[in-house]
This record gives sequence, C-alpha cells and structure tokens, in this order.
Amino acid sequence: MHLVVAGTVNELCSGRPGAPKVSALPDGWLVSGPSGAARLFHTVEELWGGVIGCFTDESPLQGLLKEQQTYAAEPENAGLPARTARTGIGLTELAISTPARTPRCHTPRIPPTREDSPQ
Repeated sequence: MHLVVAGTVNELCSGRPGAPKVSALPDGWLVSGPSGAARLFHTVEELWGGVIGCFTDESPLQGLLKEQQTYAAEPENAGLPARTARTGIGLTELAISTPARTPRCHTPRIPPTREDSPQ
C-alpha cells in the first residue's frame, strides 16, 4: 500500500517546481523537500498536507490540482491510486484558497506535528 501511494504522489508532483520526493516506509511515508529536509507522515491526509506544504507558490498547486482531477477520473487508475489522488484534490483546493502560504519542507530537522495536518 505505501509503495502505491508514494508512486502515485510522486507521479502527480513530477516536474513541478519545489516538488518533494516521497519514499514509502513500513509505517508511513518520508517526504524529502528540495532543501534536503525530510519529514515522516503516517496517513495519506498528513502526507498530502506535507507535500502541498512544500510548494511556495499557487501556480504549481493549480497544476497539481488539474493533474489530480485528471488522474482520479482515468479508469486505469481505479482503486488506491484514484483514492490517493481524490484525497489530494480536497487538500489542494483548500491550500489554494488559503491566502498566506509558508513552505514547511524547506527547514531541516523540524519534526511533523498535528498543526501541520490540514484542518
């Protein structure tokens, strides 16, 4: 399961400026930002929150949202990949509608907290 989710998120974020790299772990996912900072997440919602938090500008998020919507609608992505994309859609829409964005994956050695999770 973790490998499928990591692969889906990496595919959806591929080529976007500031995109992190997601690695699957036995108990969650490790998100490595462009600066080398890495954070551990245990749920798909937390994972998307961490990934979205790496983008400093709305433009890549708009592109990510379109990609998530297209990906989730394609029949060959049915099942866990589509569910992963759909989970990201709502969180990406929320991030786009939030006026001030502070990137969270550019500061090394900050452990994840519940405050990092989308409300």
